[in-house]
Order: sequence, then structure tokens, then C-alpha cells
Amino acid sequence: MGGIWLVLHLDAKKRGTMEQQLVALARRLGQERIATTMVFARPPAPFPGDALGEAGVTLRHLDFARPPYRVARELWSWLRVERPRVVHFHFIDPYSPMVAAARLSGARVLIHDHFSLSRGNRLRAGYKRARSSLLNRLFDERLAVSPFVARTVREAHHVPAARVSVVENAVDLSRFEGVDGRRIREELRLGDAPLVVCVARLDDEKGGEWLLRALPQVGRDAHLALVGEGPRLAPWRALCETLGIASRVHFLGLRQDVEEILAAASVVVAPSVYQEAFGLALLEGMAAAKPVVVTDSGAMPEIVKGAGLVVPKRDAPALAEAIDGLLRNDVLARKLGEAGRLRARTFYGMDRYVEQMMSVYRRHLLPAGGGRQAA
Repeated sequence: MGGIWLVLHLDAKKRGTMEQQLVALARRLGQERIATTMVFARPPAPFPGDALGEAGVTLRHLDFARPPYRVARELWSWLRVERPRVVHFHFIDPYSPMVAAARLSGARVLIHDHFSLSRGNRLRAGYKRARSSLLNRLFDERLAVSPFVARTVREAHHVPAARVSVVENAVDLSRFEGVDGRRIREELRLGDAPLVVCVARLDDEKGGEWLLRALPQVGRDAHLALVGEGPRLAPWRALCETLGIASRVHFLGLRQDVEEILAAASVVVAPSVYQEAFGLALLEGMAAAKPVVVTDSGAMPEIVKGAGLVVPKRDAPALAEAIDGLLRNDVLARKLGEAGRLRARTFYGMDRYVEQMMSVYRRHLLPAGGGRQAA
């Protein structure tokens, strides 16, 4: 009875920053003897699954591909038996039937907003206002991954500011310390050529096409490594052939050695063309002390804040100019890399994230009369 459930529409299959956040949080919850269950889209990979199990987390999974009401019904069948004090949703529509199921179980309900929201046209905005007035009572607090996302939650979903908190993502800097990129450079047969790295899903929103179009304008025979999976793989391979850059572009797929890939990088680029809610890959590049180039997309300029270069979205020449400038100016590249790492350490450390999350949990656990829930 009691404790915290995290319900995540997430396929935890890699050693990524999101997964590391969950492990760090789970270890702290275990130290505080707060019973914790995490529900994923699929059984998690050995990392983070084994680490979560060692921290005392109960692991479950839900098939989110089913109709929402069926998923909600299964979740409700668990919650009415387990009766957690707090249910914390990640990557879930805040107006999903699952949220209603959690509320009906008597739990305090938290929604973690990982995406930026838009009001849409006038008709859409009116619908959202009406929906919000009816359904915002289903949750107790919204947690935004950036101040930018918090603003969109207040504006698009009409959530009072008092019920919106900012808990920014974090990175484990030790993951990037003392890492050598020589093995990656040998794998890609780079020689002395510079390497531009982009870690992102291969879809239109992440802007990979614009980075490909920028590469022919980047000098020094630079290579590009795209790390991730997605539906644009085949079309982008064809585009590389058209642009004459196929020999210099490496589609690496999903990798478990992102630290080494970033260590091999000369520049890290996040070319997103939509309103990015945060930018975990950007934060990883900063933690690796690499100069970063980002687009003026959502929260990313706020995260970089002088420790990287910001260019317009959908602007291949501007991307090329920024990347080429860093490849030709070692002093500037090193200065921005050092500034990025300092900023990551100062504002986005893992300990800070865990403390912020524990503060959120305590204010929802304490009304139960004990603060701590026995495991």
C-alpha cells in the first residue's frame, strides 16, 4: 500500500540520459524506503532494467498500442489493488483515460510534460479551453522539463501557474569523463577528418535533412554521424547519394556507446525544426565538452545560453557556416566546449534533478500522514 508508481510510455532499450535519470531517482527512493513501481511500454533492456531491480523497483509493462480505454482498464485493475499514494505519468496525454483511472484509484496524480504544446487555431484553442476547464481537476500537478514547456502548458492547457512546476532534465557528467573516441574514429575510418555528430531520431521534426543539406557546404572533408533510428533512414540515404556525400555520412542506428561517439566528435549538432521541449542530446554534447550548434527551437537556446551557437531553423547555409566556423577555429570550439560542460555541471547535474523530484514527491506524500512509505 502507498508509495509511488511511475507510468512511462517509454521503451527503455538503451543506456540513455532518460534511463539514467530513472535509475538515479530509483536509487534515492530506495534509500528513503519509498515503495516504487515503474510501468514501461515493454520490459526494459538489461540497462536500465537490472539497475532498477537492484534499487528495489517493481517493474511492469503495458502495451500502449492498444486502445486507450483498454490500457486504462488494465492500469486501473492494478491501481485499485496496490493503492499507490502517487502516480507519476511520463510521455502520456494529460487527458488520457489512464489519468482518470489514477485519479479514481485515490492517488495523487502528476503529469510530466516532455513535449511543448501549441494552442492551435481559434477553433482548436476554444476546444482546448473547454476540455481543460472540465479535466484539469484530474491531476494535481504538471511538471515541465523546461521553462519553455511550462509556458506552453499554462497557455495551451490553461493550467494555473501554481499547479505547474519546472523540473529540468539532468545528465550524469561522470558518464562522459575519461572517454576515448579513437575506437569510433577507427570504426568510421576517419583518419584526421573532423566528425560532426547528431544524436536524434531519424524523422522530419529533428531536422536531419537540413543537416545533410548543410554538409556539402562544410569544408575540411568533414564526416557526419547520425545516431538513431527512424522512418527517414531510406529517404535520407537516397538524399546523400543525390548530394554526393554518401561516403562521408554514417548512419549508425541505435547505439549503446554514445559516450564514445561524442568523444570522437569535433562538433555536436541539434538541428530540430519543431519546438523542442528540452534537447537531451544537446545536453549530452555539452556534458562531453563538445562545441554545440542548435537551432532556435523551443527550449534549446535557453539550455545553451551562450555556451553554443544558435542558428535559424530550416537554414542549411546557416548551419553550414556555424559548423564550418567551429571546425576552422579550434580556440572558439574549445572555449564553447568548456563553457557547455560547466553549464551542464552547474545547472543540469543529476543530484540536482533527484533533489527536485524528491521535493515534488514529498509534498504529495506528506498529506498521507507519514512522509515515508515503507517498502
